Amino acid sequence: MAMANNRTIKIGLWGGHGGQPRDISHPPGTLVSVTVRSGDAIDNIKFTYMDIDGILHKEEWGGPGGDAHDPIYLEDGQYVKEISGTYGPWSDVPALVTSLKFVTNRGQIHEYGVAGDAGSFHVPLINGQITGFCARVGDLIDAIGIYVVLP
Repeated sequence: MAMANNRTIKIGLWGGHGGQPRDISHPPGTLVSVTVRSGDAIDNIKFTYMDIDGILHKEEWGGPGGDAHDPIYLEDGQYVKEISGTYGPWSDVPALVTSLKFVTNRGQIHEYGVAGDAGSFHVPLINGQITGFCARVGDLIDAIGIYVVLP
């Protein structure tokens, strides 16, 4: 899905080529929460989003490894305006997502994993907000991409 509607765009994937493709099944309108499990890499991402028709959807991708972190709950008027991260080799895997950083419009910063040095991505949004994710996933998050709703 390249375009969910005339205001939603899909950006990415960043990371490796392993795992299986994962994507949302409904055009995203608002990101409600994000939870990450991580250790030396990103093991799991769980998120809840509201689609453009106002229906809530939950997704969870990845395995049970790593440490559980507190969820990011986005309050009314709060949204993720920036994502960045790193990817590279881990154990015997040629490339996967090793760290993620989310920044909200209220200045909250949430960081997970351990920064690698093989590759990185950084998507700061001047306008718009991150409303969902797509990925390649096995027991870990091999690659990640985002959905952005533009104003």
